[in-house]
Amino acid sequence: MVLVPGEETLKIGGFPNRQERYRAEYRLRKPGWQDSLSLYVELVERVVGPETWVLDIGCGHSDVLRAVYERTPHTYGLDPDAPALALNTVIRHKVVGRAESLPFANDTFDLVTCAWVLEHLEQPESAFREIARVLKPGGRFLFLTPNVWNYNAWIIRSVPHRFHAPLTQKLYGRQPQDTYRVYYRSNSPRRIERLARAVGLEREQLLLNGDPSYISFNRPLFAFACLLENVLDWGPLRGARVHLIGSYRKSQAESEQESSPRDRQG
Repeated sequence: MVLVPGEETLKIGGFPNRQERYRAEYRLRKPGWQDSLSLYVELVERVVGPETWVLDIGCGHSDVLRAVYERTPHTYGLDPDAPALALNTVIRHKVVGRAESLPFANDTFDLVTCAWVLEHLEQPESAFREIARVLKPGGRFLFLTPNVWNYNAWIIRSVPHRFHAPLTQKLYGRQPQDTYRVYYRSNSPRRIERLARAVGLEREQLLLNGDPSYISFNRPLFAFACLLENVLDWGPLRGARVHLIGSYRKSQAESEQESSPRDRQG
């Protein structure tokens, strides 16, 4: 899946130059800053080895984790968008389905990844329960998602859904078929923590990261966005940075969820 704001700059050839150009300039202005997708990829890189069983929920046709996923033959991808999934050349085993009802047995995966997906969940409680169920004890859930408290999310929520596809195509170059309805029902630190704890997932880290590029359509707007990022660097407002990047781990004591086992796919 592709989100707003999200990874559209890495999925569409040529068009993302504007965002990447302003991100590069922001790195010069703020030494040490990394974009959220890079931070997320680093988290995944740390835990994937030759025998790691990985489930990528909402993988669509994304190839941003190709180099990491090539380390293991045990890559599974799930997405409700069959045409997008069919275009994926990275995932070994592809399954059409939804996060709320995963067609895999209990304790199957060492790692579940989820980039630009949580904001699209209609029933996040069910999705978190399923993620915990299919993780092995000690397995990790890594995700990247927008923060509902950020000004970008406010802008998006103020625009009727029927206008999202044409606007994101015009502003970000994203194709209409890659634009999905957003709900933001799990997109705050407090909400994620509550959902995770309820299913036995323990927080390892939850990062909030800024990025001025989403409203940087010209140089004056870039300057304004950088000013906003400076404001969001101030203590009490750090919770409103644009992205949430999380690492949660299934308790070693958790062996099986109450739901019945399902046959492993692939």
